[in-house]
Amino acid sequence: MKEADCDALIAGAAESVFVDACLIDGITDEPVDRGFVRVREGRIAASGPMSAYRKAGGNERVVDLAGHTLLPGLIDCHVHFVYSDFRSLEEIDRCPVETAAINAVVNGGLMLDAGYTTVRDVGTIGNVAVAVRDAIAAGKVRGPRVIASGQIIGPTSGMMDTLPSHWSTSSGLGVCVDGPAAIVKEVRRQIKNGVDNIKLGASGVEVGRYAYTWMTTLNADEIAAAVAEAHRWGRTVAIHCQSFDAAKFALRAGADTIEHGTRLDDEALALFAKSRTALVPTLSTLFSVLELGETLNLVPKQREEMAVNKDHWLLAVARAHAANVLIGAGSDIGNRYPHGRNAREVEFLVRAGLSPMQAIKAATGTAARVLGKEGTVGSLAPEAFADLVVTDANPLEDVRVLGNPERIRLVVQEGRAVAGCDLGLGNRPRMPAPSPVSLWQRREPARG
Repeated sequence: MKEADCDALIAGAAESVFVDACLIDGITDEPVDRGFVRVREGRIAASGPMSAYRKAGGNERVVDLAGHTLLPGLIDCHVHFVYSDFRSLEEIDRCPVETAAINAVVNGGLMLDAGYTTVRDVGTIGNVAVAVRDAIAAGKVRGPRVIASGQIIGPTSGMMDTLPSHWSTSSGLGVCVDGPAAIVKEVRRQIKNGVDNIKLGASGVEVGRYAYTWMTTLNADEIAAAVAEAHRWGRTVAIHCQSFDAAKFALRAGADTIEHGTRLDDEALALFAKSRTALVPTLSTLFSVLELGETLNLVPKQREEMAVNKDHWLLAVARAHAANVLIGAGSDIGNRYPHGRNAREVEFLVRAGLSPMQAIKAATGTAARVLGKEGTVGSLAPEAFADLVVTDANPLEDVRVLGNPERIRLVVQEGRAVAGCDLGLGNRPRMPAPSPVSLWQRREPARG
């Protein structure tokens, strides 16, 4: 890419058109071998095959991408900005909120550099995810557009109960509450604090102190109360489910997403078929422990449970995929695979049985559907935000291209170049200055 093109894109040229690229649009099942994308004032103005391209003239900047692939900015449905090489949930809860905020700012930049322009944070220390969402939107720091959750809500002795009884924390990764009334109150507190999404911990977790992954720790009434209250306020709900019953309780309650979904039986799959609930498998959680658990000296409980969970997890994803369950890519990145390696999840979805195109869509157009942002992000459709990733090889031939920083040539966010190898030309800084990123508009809750 020419240096002048990079300069114009960094400055946020009002109009630009990318031509002669292989297009993966995030929606359809076939790429366009030679296509164009026109960007105007931060939005997609048009896209399609080169046969439909007509030069607009005027001040439009034409960027030749021959030999490159262009796809929508990537989406991660399950991140934690505050994660930073912690070995256990207890270590996370020992992290001061001030340090967590610094970690979040650093990790936001790493994810943007990797081509991730939209993410959903599903659990934070204090209210850091909301703070970093707003700082990115104001252009104070670099990072992807954020859907923010607060602390993870769970019961006494559940996944977020990490500290001995004589200790307490009010700003850790989770908050422990019991009973429908207390959970409704906590949902309202988080809404007051500005969250977009409510996260529940309905089962145990491998790295938790007390409950195992096959144990259901929130009952059906508690989950139903949380989902109903969050939806009444126009917020979405993501639920950590690794047990059979946790998934079914969440599905019956109308949760927006099932996180992990380690154990899914026939009844759960039937409930998926009758619902609008999506699955976010987070296979990076599984494989990072299997690949790195011994090297990183992870706690024995975590390694032993993952060995038990492996077959359940892969079978659950395969069966959900065969049943046409909506699957979004979510990496749960940061404690073993570092932030910026989010695209390992795309690789693992292929390993679990999705085609390369299906896995890429799980991190683009399908992910946008999962998050309720269809038509706004994750595609090259007109009026979508002009969030783009340019690679110098075709990820349909090898999805690992998306996880290789040397193959990410350019990252564009709302029409402005923000990252990529091509921005390292000459004496140009590797990381351009931040610019404001559009906030989501609150919508009236759906009825019915």
